Amino acid sequence: MKNNGNIEISALRVFSAVSDADSLTQAAERLGITQSAVSQTIKQLELQTETQLVLTRSRPIKLTPSGQVLKGYADNLINDTKRMLVDVREASAAGNLPLKIGMIDSFCDVAGLQFMQQVKPFTSKLALRTGLVSPLTQALLSRDLDLLITSDPIDQHPELQRLPLLRDPIVMIVPNHFAKGGDVTPTWLAENVPFVHYNRQSRLGSLTDLIARRLNIELNASYELDSTQTMLRFVQSGQGWALTSGLCLVRYPELLEGTQVLSLTKGANARYLSLVYRNNELGDWPAKIADICRSIYADDIVIQMAEIAPWLDQQAFSINELPAI
Repeated sequence: MKNNGNIEISALRVFSAVSDADSLTQAAERLGITQSAVSQTIKQLELQTETQLVLTRSRPIKLTPSGQVLKGYADNLINDTKRMLVDVREASAAGNLPLKIGMIDSFCDVAGLQFMQQVKPFTSKLALRTGLVSPLTQALLSRDLDLLITSDPIDQHPELQRLPLLRDPIVMIVPNHFAKGGDVTPTWLAENVPFVHYNRQSRLGSLTDLIARRLNIELNASYELDSTQTMLRFVQSGQGWALTSGLCLVRYPELLEGTQVLSLTKGANARYLSLVYRNNELGDWPAKIADICRSIYADDIVIQMAEIAPWLDQQAFSINELPAI
C-alpha cells in the first residue's frame, strides 16, 4: 500500500477486524491472512493518518480516540460498499435500480400511492420514507436516501442537484364567523383574531413568519402545532385563523366545513417543492421521477384543490424552473 494519502477499503476492513478482536493474531485468523500483514496494514494506516490508532499491547486491543473516529467512518464505508455491491448486482439481474426515496408528508398524503404505483415497475426495489423536512434532509445528506421530494432548498450543498416540481400556494383558513363573507384581510385578522401557527422549527412555520414580515403584520399566535390535521381542527372549532398551503388542504376536506379558504395576497406567496439528489448519480432516473411527480400534481391534485376553492387552479401548477429570487 503506497503512502499516497488514499486509504483503501481493504485496509479499512483489516482495521475494522482488528477493532473487534482481542489481538492482531485473532484478527488475522478471522480475515484469513497473516498476523504480519495485519500489523503492516495498521502501521500504514497510522502513517497515512499521522496518528496512533491502536493500542496493540493491551488485551483486548483498544483503540485510541483517533482510532474510534476512524472506526466510525470505516464501518459506514464498509456497509455502504456492501450495499453498493448488492444494488449493482440487483440492477444487473433485473435491469432496474433499487431506489430509496424520501417524501415530505404533505405530498405523500395525497400523491404517495400514485407515485409508488407509477415508479415501482421500473425499479428492482422501491423504499419510500416519509416525515418532516429536517430528518429527511439529514437522511439524504447521510446517503440513507437516493432522492428526496422536499420544500427544503438544501442550497448549501454543491454536491446536490435540484429539479423543480411544483408551486404550492399559501392560503388563509378562517372560521366563518370571522371571515366577513370572504371580505377580510390578513391585517384585520392579525389585529383581531388569534392565530394558529405551525411549529416554528418546521419549514411551513418559518415560511409563515417570513410571510408575516412581508405583510408587515404581527401574528397573535395562541397555539403552535406540528400537525396540519390538528391545526385545521382548531380553526374549524373557531379557535383562530391560520396560514397553510393548498397541498395541505387536499388530505382533509372534511375539516374545512365551517371555514373559508381565502386567497392570500392574490396568490403571491407560495412554497416550492423540488426533487433533490446527488450529482452524477442515477443517470436519467431523477428526470423521469420528476416528470411523474409533475404529472400527478397537475392532472390530479390541482383538480382536487380547485374543488376546495376554484381559484386555486390558477395559483397551483407544476414547474420546470424555480422563480427568480
